[in-house]
Amino acid sequence: MKNVEKNYSIFESSQRGRSHFAPLALAMGTLTWRDVKYTVRTKNADGNHNGTREILRGSSAYASPGRVLAILGPSGCGKTTLLNALSSRLDVKRGDTLVGDIRFNGTTLNRDSRDVALSYVEQEPKFFSNLTVRETLELDARLRGESDADARDVVEATLRKMSLMSCADTIVGGDTGGKAVAGISGGERRRLAIASETLGLGSDAQSSGLVVLVDEPTSGLDAFQADKMVDKLVELAERENACVVCTLHQPRSASFAKVHDVLLLASGGRTAYHGPSDAVVKYFSDIGYECPEHFNPAEFLIDLVSVDVGDGADGTDTETKTRQRVERIVECWEKRAAGANDTIISAHGAPTKRPESREVAIKKPPGPFRQFRLLAGRAWRQAKREMWVNGVRMIASVVLAGAFGSCNFKLGLGPRSVKRRIAVLMQACINTSMLALVKSLNGFPRERATVRREMARQNGGYKPGPYFLSKLLIETPIDMVFPVVFGGVMAPMVGLNKAGRKMFLSTLALQSAAAASLGLSISALSPNAEVALAIGPCVMVLNIMLGDASGAFAEVPDALAPVSKLSLIRHAFEGVLCSEFEGLVFEKHDTDAKSVADASKPRALKIAKRFGEGIAPRTGEDVLRGLALPISGHARRAANSQCKVIALNIAVTYVALVCKKG
Repeated sequence: MKNVEKNYSIFESSQRGRSHFAPLALAMGTLTWRDVKYTVRTKNADGNHNGTREILRGSSAYASPGRVLAILGPSGCGKTTLLNALSSRLDVKRGDTLVGDIRFNGTTLNRDSRDVALSYVEQEPKFFSNLTVRETLELDARLRGESDADARDVVEATLRKMSLMSCADTIVGGDTGGKAVAGISGGERRRLAIASETLGLGSDAQSSGLVVLVDEPTSGLDAFQADKMVDKLVELAERENACVVCTLHQPRSASFAKVHDVLLLASGGRTAYHGPSDAVVKYFSDIGYECPEHFNPAEFLIDLVSVDVGDGADGTDTETKTRQRVERIVECWEKRAAGANDTIISAHGAPTKRPESREVAIKKPPGPFRQFRLLAGRAWRQAKREMWVNGVRMIASVVLAGAFGSCNFKLGLGPRSVKRRIAVLMQACINTSMLALVKSLNGFPRERATVRREMARQNGGYKPGPYFLSKLLIETPIDMVFPVVFGGVMAPMVGLNKAGRKMFLSTLALQSAAAASLGLSISALSPNAEVALAIGPCVMVLNIMLGDASGAFAEVPDALAPVSKLSLIRHAFEGVLCSEFEGLVFEKHDTDAKSVADASKPRALKIAKRFGEGIAPRTGEDVLRGLALPISGHARRAANSQCKVIALNIAVTYVALVCKKG
């Protein structure tokens, strides 16, 4: 963004598309922005670019310390976009343009600024669902560099300030783990979000600066809770001498009266009014727009700058009339703001000497190892409190194992058991993979929304490495338990090789980890959970198609043979085949119950004829030779290949987290 040498008060000129800034000494700790313009490329129904759209057309204003600036305007006028631009959170894609000058105390403001503590509170804040309010804030405090004792003291004070003591030991709730969990109310969640983003910054940042940007903190709340939320923002601004900028959607009249200043935006982020809230009604009265008596001023203002696209009952073009009204209001403000002695704007700040830039006294953040320990503790609490979910998974594993075992009960060692064993082993690999994949696809994308917000913090954020390693350390061993239980129940029922049982269970456990890592990589590359759930099963089907390199069920084309090495099904299937058939000796005749029962049926002759056309294998090694697999030691080599697949998917996930910043 363009740099400017002086700190300016903002006055827009009467010429549209240009800005005029009159030098004016503002109060120390003032946030200013000038000519912020944001243009995006638009697409038609076919997905082709067909032009551009101006979201912000040169927005200019400022926010004073110790005051709340409420941004009002109709939907689509650029309120949230402006907040994202001020916090450097806009995702500017190729072909889009973002220009402007954003300063704090005359110094360019961005995420790396050290002379101001910048906090951003999202419109729909997300937290880890199974942590309590107290645990959430204590972790945030420790990630900001507080010691354990200091963290508890800071959190206790914050809980009292934000009126969260009554729910301090209640779980936050949400769907971070993939399933919605009941927790605190919407108003408590919004207050928790503000507390989480400003925790411990007040006393340290007061001398240099604290900027808090809040996106629609009252949306979705009832009138009473919305009014309490505005109270907390006003308290925060006055107590910490902070610049608080928030967007409000249809505030009640009592809430509107509490905010100090108002920035009214028309379409394109153009200013229709910027000044004290108690002067706005008189201003619009002076230019010919009288607010009706006993009418909510906020609703009156939003109606004034809104465009009605419908037709009036008298046949006049309502859209044209309302557009003309909006243009007149914007032009009136431009003319009024062009004067350097404007009484509304100049009342904001007492003339002060421009302060020298200095660093905020923010504690040194913990190193990667302490971050890892803190995040591993959170991951363990989250997993421990999901034990009922894991209990359901355990029951499902036992039931599925019973179903597999019942359908293939006591296969015996006759010639017919060879093909049936191979089929059971392939089904076990697919079942283990799908269960682990779906669990990752369903949970990880939802968790990333919270992680992305935490990583983006100026103070108290963390790197992808400690987070991802802590997640793997806690969740992977838990996920590997279920396939072991599944195999442990199924194998005796089917009558699988006891000598290779340990390797068989190990292969299934590794298969679960490989499938989970594949789910993580797909989720990390996908924009949301819905896309991940759509892509994941397709990728797994491709893994299954390329998973039978032995040719037991289907032949893999030669052209795809190199690609099949990436199939996690292939390595697991080869591993269980080798663990099952190594050292196995077959009998000449089928003696299992199913084969004896089938012998009395008419189709028994066809089956006998089919098996009589070739020589039945006598040992498991004969089967492995027929499948073009090594007859000894290949199960361990297949396990090593599974580990390589896991490592590859972990690397892809990590790179995606780094590139996408969460």
